Amino acid sequence: MPTPNVATTSPESRRTFLRHTLTAGAGVTVAAITSGIVLTVTDADADAPEKNAKKGYRLTPHIAAYYKSASL
Repeated sequence: MPTPNVATTSPESRRTFLRHTLTAGAGVTVAAITSGIVLTVTDADADAPEKNAKKGYRLTPHIAAYYKSASL
């Protein structure tokens, strides 16, 4: 009976694969954190003029029309 073809990989190639995988994961993590910091700073600067604007719930005519039609 013939033996099945089993791929033989050396422990060194497994270690290399894991090292490359961990390095890529660390790079992705750093990129995600860095882009989040840049976006946060950009968003904070963009919202500066709106600080004096009123915020919160406002009953506008189209919302009032929706409530009126929904209660029927």
